[in-house]
Amino acid sequence: ISATYNLTDGTLLPGYNQESRILGFNPNFDLGMSGFILGKQRYNVWGRETNYNIAETSRDNGWLVQNERLNKQYTNTHSKNLNFRATLEPVKDLSIELTVLRTFSENQNEFFRWNPSVSIFESQSKVAISTLTYSNVSINSAFSALGNGYKSSVFSSLLEIRKEVSEILGKQNGNSSLLNSGYYDGYGGTQQEVILGAFITSYTQRTINENNINPIKNLPLPNWSVNYNGLKNFKFMKKHLKNFVLRHSYSSTVSISGMQSNLTAQFDDNGDATARDLNSNFIAENQIQNVAISERFSPLIGMDATWNIKGQGLTTKFEYKKDRSATLSLNNNQVTEILGDEWVIGIGYKFAKVKLPIEKIPASPVNLRFDCSFRDNLTVIRKVVENTNQATAGQQVLSIKASGDYNMSRYLTLTVYYEQTINTPKIATSYPTGNIAAGIRLRFNLAGVQ
Repeated sequence: ISATYNLTDGTLLPGYNQESRILGFNPNFDLGMSGFILGKQRYNVWGRETNYNIAETSRDNGWLVQNERLNKQYTNTHSKNLNFRATLEPVKDLSIELTVLRTFSENQNEFFRWNPSVSIFESQSKVAISTLTYSNVSINSAFSALGNGYKSSVFSSLLEIRKEVSEILGKQNGNSSLLNSGYYDGYGGTQQEVILGAFITSYTQRTINENNINPIKNLPLPNWSVNYNGLKNFKFMKKHLKNFVLRHSYSSTVSISGMQSNLTAQFDDNGDATARDLNSNFIAENQIQNVAISERFSPLIGMDATWNIKGQGLTTKFEYKKDRSATLSLNNNQVTEILGDEWVIGIGYKFAKVKLPIEKIPASPVNLRFDCSFRDNLTVIRKVVENTNQATAGQQVLSIKASGDYNMSRYLTLTVYYEQTINTPKIATSYPTGNIAAGIRLRFNLAGVQ
């Protein structure tokens, strides 16, 4: 088991007018600077805000220049990263690897400068920009089948549970009350926090509650990788198998980008939102651009085997992969889903000695390899307000690769290869394509040549 938790904070304060002497103190050794010198920042070691502000401390002690034209911003940076990894072996030859991650970063910028009209230092144009990524489990919605017209039961759930999310948010705001529509006043079906909470809980299948509708409060969940290679140890398989590995891997992450403080948001003395947009919805404290949920089975089921055939090794490979990406754009209230399925089959065999009909070329091993993969992709745009589903891209890709290697000498290798890719689109605006590459390749290895 290994775990790391990294916390990094930084502060840049322009306009500081004191000299630095021993240990960073000013010439008078003012104790007001001691906390900052010893590492005190806006956040403590647990990542919680301390309300400490070195700019205000400097203002109160007269440590700032009175310059209303100061054009460099007072900056606070904060990041915290959690990374947990554990390897389990519940039974022999079965290994399970668990990983948990959460990464949060925030940059806060403002002008903290002298205002001669009121003769005070003040904060101007304060903006905080944040990003968040954490591991997640959204497997409960991963296998939802598409209906007619590319309809999705997961997206339908998003639309249906908006009222439940609105109720949770509305009851937390003393300025909101229940409307005849079933939504709470200020938290309609297009309000940012309502759509965000419905998106997170529907696509991850989490319980609808105060914490789960807010990604900042979401706890990271473990992803996993499973390998089993004990089948070769069974008595009835030892004769036929040299090695046999079953594989399964799952990863899912939630990423939030473009999260920044909303300058038009206003709040009362209780901290409840009061400012509204053109749709009469409350303006959220933070404006968010995109939220993405990326999920991947790589593979959902995979098999690698080496068979004992006439004393030689026949290798076989099979994989079924599945991936999904759902991105919510809060600029236009639409979800873009990219769905993918892939099947991979591979076979390889080594002939110990093959003699070409050329006298001067000695007998040499021949390695044959055949790989075939089929991938099915689909991109669907789902609009929340219009309740529509439209396929905008998608294709089926068939890839075939075959090759044979023959060592003509110690340094020269002859390869015969064939590669073909067939791309069949799913929408009428694209056309099928195909590529074929075949030929003979000579590779001369200079290593060891004297």
